[in-house]
Amino acid sequence: MQHGEHLFDEIKRYVGFDARDEALLRGLYERVRPHADRIIDDFYDHILDHPGASRAITGGQAQVERLKGTLRGWLDGLFTGPWDLAYYELRARIGRRHVQIDLPQQYMITAMDVIRGHVVDVILDSAADPAQARAEIHAVDRLLDMELAIMLHTYREDYLLRMQRTERLATFGQLVASIGHELRNPLGVMESSLFLVRSRVGNDERVLRHLDRIEAQIRLSNRIIGDMLDIVRDRPVIARAVEVGALIAAAREAFPAPPGVRWVVDLPADLPRVSADFDQLRQVFVNLLTNAVDAAGEGGEVRITAAPAGTSVEIVVSDSGPGIDPAVRARLFEPLVTTKPRGIGLGLSLCKRIVERNGGSIGVVAGPLPGAAFQVALPIAEAP
Repeated sequence: MQHGEHLFDEIKRYVGFDARDEALLRGLYERVRPHADRIIDDFYDHILDHPGASRAITGGQAQVERLKGTLRGWLDGLFTGPWDLAYYELRARIGRRHVQIDLPQQYMITAMDVIRGHVVDVILDSAADPAQARAEIHAVDRLLDMELAIMLHTYREDYLLRMQRTERLATFGQLVASIGHELRNPLGVMESSLFLVRSRVGNDERVLRHLDRIEAQIRLSNRIIGDMLDIVRDRPVIARAVEVGALIAAAREAFPAPPGVRWVVDLPADLPRVSADFDQLRQVFVNLLTNAVDAAGEGGEVRITAAPAGTSVEIVVSDSGPGIDPAVRARLFEPLVTTKPRGIGLGLSLCKRIVERNGGSIGVVAGPLPGAAFQVALPIAEAP
């Protein structure tokens, strides 16, 4: 890459995409457009016929219809341009979406070849002469190769980010194991000493109140150490069919919600059971509900909704609080990243690790309330 050159400019220079290709593509648009419906239908027929590719589509036929509309816009942009930095950013967003839904790279490449084959057929059937057909096919090849280069670059970006997170987590794990061991011993001494002091102070309420505070802080310290160790160690997953309603109810019972917070739990009666370790997922929702209550504050609202989506059930916890600072959104699930003034940034990182080890996913979504919304997707339990 030349100094100061944008990646898209380098890709265009590498494949030889120039103004002549742009003119050929614009001229080809009117000949391809009448075949768009057939191309789009065949594109998604190929995806839906293959289990590995169709697994990324979790929203059923309704999602397919939405995706077909998106593909039509993509086709229009493919032949009309302009092929500038805005074009690159749009294509990069599509690639990042493929990464987000875990679409394997091989299906993206082979699906692109379905588009290529249809467009070449249109060219061969409608070109004025062989020389024009060859020039148009070369223009299409260059452009589709550029599209693949952009999308593959987004996979590389994701790979590098995952490597960085893995390295940070390994360093974090070594530090946690050392600190946790060193702190557990003095905390144990404090607990023993506290027990002995309680037996000697009698009924002095003022002293007992201070001892209660000390005990609470010791428990808090032990919980923080436990959370840090849970992030880096692999606890076995004991998965079974779990009722989502029972899971949410158990999480709500596990912590005292402050008065004045309005709860809305909207779970369909026929919601499928999910495959999960009940105790581990209860901890996830305790963390999410605690965060939501803290964000909503007195007089605020916390809403819990759920709905099936393909092979998963998506559970959304949203609140009426101030929302998430965009500056930390991308790193929200990393250890030691927090939006709370007194938080230490372990809860969401632990949630992510537990959910993924249970075969699910967690992320920030647009919720029904103005504050933050977290979506946990868990696999539907197989019928006995």
